[in-house]
Amino acid sequence: MEWEERDGVNWLAWEAHGVRAVFPARTGGVSAPPLDSLNLGLSVDDDQAAVLENRRRLCAAVGLPPERLVIPGQVHGTTLRWVGETEAGRGGLDSRSVIRKHDGLLTAAAGLGLVISYADCVPVVIVADGKEGPAFATVHAGWRGMLAGIVGMAAAELAAGRHLIGAAVGPSIGPCCFTVDEDLERRFEARFPGSSGAGAVDLWRCARQDLEAAGVSAGAVAVAGLCTSSDARFFSHRRDRGATGRHLAIAWRQEA
Repeated sequence: MEWEERDGVNWLAWEAHGVRAVFPARTGGVSAPPLDSLNLGLSVDDDQAAVLENRRRLCAAVGLPPERLVIPGQVHGTTLRWVGETEAGRGGLDSRSVIRKHDGLLTAAAGLGLVISYADCVPVVIVADGKEGPAFATVHAGWRGMLAGIVGMAAAELAAGRHLIGAAVGPSIGPCCFTVDEDLERRFEARFPGSSGAGAVDLWRCARQDLEAAGVSAGAVAVAGLCTSSDARFFSHRRDRGATGRHLAIAWRQEA
């Protein structure tokens, strides 16, 4: 992954087999503190006009119109959905049209931007290839979804009739800051051996384990390794005790 910048907007970029993913930082927008400045979430206490301007700025910088975005209404579950042209624009310019109660989207359509909202949870992008070309998934993996297996479920769905090419695990709360109680630590250790210790859990390692178990080769899993809670370039729900903005990770299959 590499940092890119345009017109004051910064993002971490990743690409595999014609699928591009961007994970933005919090700078370059117009939102006021404590949501300064590139808050992209309509579900927090921000001026809607500011959020839409922030989305416009990010989309202009990365070269994908807001009308091509597809945004799910996330609930920390494991429900996945294939989307196509008929879903283009859902949630991009308002919160009413999001695809409700979904935490993962998949598509084989070109130029359609699948989105994940996050401010500590793990955004994951998975790419596969088949006879009809690339397909990909975007996954919102909070700790509940991670334990329930949403990352592996999305990879398995993509792998049906296709070959898994690679995956990206974006900036999210790291093992330095994701402290948990003893019960949750035991649950993670049982589900993901080696992922927990000293009262903390490594969600990046959990995502990698499920991706590799699904068939993504170890060398094809890119982990940003940037902790949203300890790195001031990012919004963090835990660090800021809920008074924070939201990032939107966007992935799309580029036109041939």
